[in-house]
Amino acid sequence: MSVSPKTTQVLLAVIATVLVVWALKATHAVTMPLAFAFFIAVLVHPLQRSLNRRLPRWLTLIAILLLLAAVAGVAIAALELSVDLIEPKLPQYSDRLQQMLTTAIDLARQYGLPISDNPLQAQGSSGQLAGRAIGGIQSILSALSVLVLVVSLLALLLLEVDAYRQKVRRGFPDAASQKIINAMASISRKLRRYLWVMTFTSLLTGILTGVWCLLLGVDLAFVWGLIAFVLNFVPTLGSIIAVIPPTLVAFIFGGAAQGLITLIGLATLQVILGNFVDPKLQGNSLQLSPFVALISIVFWGWVWGIAGAILGVPMTVALVVLCGEFQPTRGIAVLLGEQGTDYTPS
Repeated sequence: MSVSPKTTQVLLAVIATVLVVWALKATHAVTMPLAFAFFIAVLVHPLQRSLNRRLPRWLTLIAILLLLAAVAGVAIAALELSVDLIEPKLPQYSDRLQQMLTTAIDLARQYGLPISDNPLQAQGSSGQLAGRAIGGIQSILSALSVLVLVVSLLALLLLEVDAYRQKVRRGFPDAASQKIINAMASISRKLRRYLWVMTFTSLLTGILTGVWCLLLGVDLAFVWGLIAFVLNFVPTLGSIIAVIPPTLVAFIFGGAAQGLITLIGLATLQVILGNFVDPKLQGNSLQLSPFVALISIVFWGWVWGIAGAILGVPMTVALVVLCGEFQPTRGIAVLLGEQGTDYTPS
């Protein structure tokens, strides 16, 4: 029984896709920082192009890296402030949580449920504490190594970005090279708009979350606003998770009424921003269906962990735009995109 050429092409495409995914997962230590560096380079390239008209290339590179370092410094300062706010509250939170858990265990035992002792009362051995400390140090060192790799790759990308058009034209036929250049320009434009809109809506979400918690008297309003800002970069899942901590704190310390009002307010805020404000600002720049956006978070999270969940939507957007630029793969772009989107090549 002979196999048609079309079937052969489909089978080869499936095999190639599986191999690419396996390679990305196996080489995550390099490919994940490279993806981060690529998206940062896309985001800052307009600024780089503008500065290159006035400054030498090496000075432009230093200025951009210093700007990114300043942004990272502000983020670290915000995290340190959050830790300073949380630390004095930890004994109070721990005591209150232990009281509630003890009450729940006693109530369960009254109904004959086999419940063990309060796990919060168990103290870890010195060996366990030492192991946790070593694990924490290893995590910090691993994060620092990834950061150094991202910065190194970013610097090299920024030095090479202006020459990629000439390299593409020399390396591919005229028609193919123009399609690749058009696809890269479209990807850059859409990703920049996506990242800027996500930053704006995340900042707006964080501010409104903090203000709402502050008005209701929920503890650590600034911390909940910061968490909402960060988690909003993870579409769908992040906005759901961001509502949980302040709601629990409101229930534990303010009672059912404050907890319910907190939940309703934050949920309403997320619905309005996620379903009206964000789509209005995005326009047609992010051409993904909500289902595909959620699947992309899960898939890239499986490939690269937490970093993959953060990069999931931008990676899928880039894939959709690239597939939409070429006739043989335009069907993939249609399947992954929002209903009614036009993928006429640039």
